[in-house]
Amino acid sequence: MLHLITFNRWWDTGKVPEIYLKPFKRKLFNKILKFLDTRQIILIYGLRRVGKTILIYQLINYLLKNGIDKKYIFYFTFDEKVASLKELLEEYAGLVLGKDILTAGKIYVFLDEIQKLKDWQEQLKLFYDLYPNIKFIVTGSASLVISKGVEESLAGRVYEFVLPLLSFREYLNFLGKNIPRIKNIYNFSELKEFYLKRESIFPLFFSYLKTGGFIEIAGEEDDFKIKEYSKSILERVILGDIPLSFKIKEPLILKDIIELIASNPGFLLDYTKLAEVFKKDKRVISNYVFYLNYALLVKVLSNFSGSKFSSGRKLKKVYLASTNFIFQFFQEKFFDSEFIGKIIENVVANFLKTDFFLAGEKKRSGLCFRRQNGKNSYRSKMERKNQNK
Repeated sequence: MLHLITFNRWWDTGKVPEIYLKPFKRKLFNKILKFLDTRQIILIYGLRRVGKTILIYQLINYLLKNGIDKKYIFYFTFDEKVASLKELLEEYAGLVLGKDILTAGKIYVFLDEIQKLKDWQEQLKLFYDLYPNIKFIVTGSASLVISKGVEESLAGRVYEFVLPLLSFREYLNFLGKNIPRIKNIYNFSELKEFYLKRESIFPLFFSYLKTGGFIEIAGEEDDFKIKEYSKSILERVILGDIPLSFKIKEPLILKDIIELIASNPGFLLDYTKLAEVFKKDKRVISNYVFYLNYALLVKVLSNFSGSKFSSGRKLKKVYLASTNFIFQFFQEKFFDSEFIGKIIENVVANFLKTDFFLAGEKKRSGLCFRRQNGKNSYRSKMERKNQNK
């Protein structure tokens, strides 16, 4: 009971401790509010330290301020060990509600780091079906939607949301620099207002590249602290999270792959050559890149073509999830004129939520943007004849 009270202090005070709340709200906050009254599970996933737990506390705070009974809001993180979701809900029902969950009315259950619960998909499916009065909001620090069996287990039962790193505009807003959007490029007054502020924006952009969109170090100027922050995240994921999910004999190879990508963001993934570099079977290297992608540390792009089959056969490009990781390994050349272009390409690949890149006959390359409805709506440097494929 004690650990449940520790995680749910509003049961006693009626409010979320201020230390857990931040005045700055991500764009995803308002989007999720529209789904709080739906039956389906809300699944929020993203890289470690992007602010998922803060978002949860902000949602809990919203519910409390809108009259939801404090005892009907339950939070738990699977950073703590628990045998099963059944055990957790039974303890909550018996010690907090004092009644059967089905007779309690609507309950909001927030489950943090859900991927650490064994067979979480099946357990969540079971209690979603058993208790239609529970609204589950769950988070994870891995690409949970590519976990084995997720689509089958939770089909029709879940709304998926990705909480990304801060975009540059969000970064500016977080620092109190509200830059107006240019709605009409032919409007001189809008262009003039933006132009007058650009000198103050450029230095912040370079700071943004160093901190890589992590909200906890946004605005940090100490390079040592920035690098240590990045190091702690990589170590936590590479030595902790990934080995918990997969049987890995040499996790430090994951770090070596990250460093290799940092040296040349956007390079073509040739597993045969990488196998020679690391002196491992190429299937091992392919699996390790998959693990990094699963943990959201890297982003792999397919080579665009009119055929999904042929796209899958061509060499893919790989980028890091955050330019902060590049800064950790290559601070000395981070702002070199030749290297900075690669870093900006990395930012664009992540910001545009890109699924593909395009390589042409004259070694032209571009990025293809895919909306959530699955249609390719943005392609850079693409031939007109390819745009309807």
